[in-house]
Amino acid sequence: MRDHRPTTTDELIESSRLSKLQQHAKEIIQINLILQTLLPKGIEPHIRAANVRGGHLVLEAASASIKMKVDYDRLNILNQLRTQGFGKLISIEIKINPAIYRPQKGAREDQKEAIPRPPLSENAASSLLMIAQNANPKVKQRLENIAKLAKK
Repeated sequence: MRDHRPTTTDELIESSRLSKLQQHAKEIIQINLILQTLLPKGIEPHIRAANVRGGHLVLEAASASIKMKVDYDRLNILNQLRTQGFGKLISIEIKINPAIYRPQKGAREDQKEAIPRPPLSENAASSLLMIAQNANPKVKQRLENIAKLAKK
């Protein structure tokens, strides 16, 4: 007979490649957390773990100067990661990714909001209509549309 009991989402995840992907992501997050404590002061926000493949840890640095600073401490960082549960790591590779410096969308709180412009005056609208009389049809239509904004 067939088994018609519902399957839980945990069982579905365990039986698919999604569980391996989830474990891989958790491992990278754990390495990132440990890295923040191991890195020299001031460069923590400018470097992150990007991937772990075949025992090789790939780090992303925001610039070449930060890459050089981490290169000096590469062996120390590798040894510390090995002692904290990542014994399978063989080497650390550092790549430059300037996108780390760029602020994420929505992350900038100090951005100024668009200030509404004052409405177009009647005098400006009449000037635009006078200019539109001598303009070609395409420009004339646009100038007339702008002049209509004064009436709103």
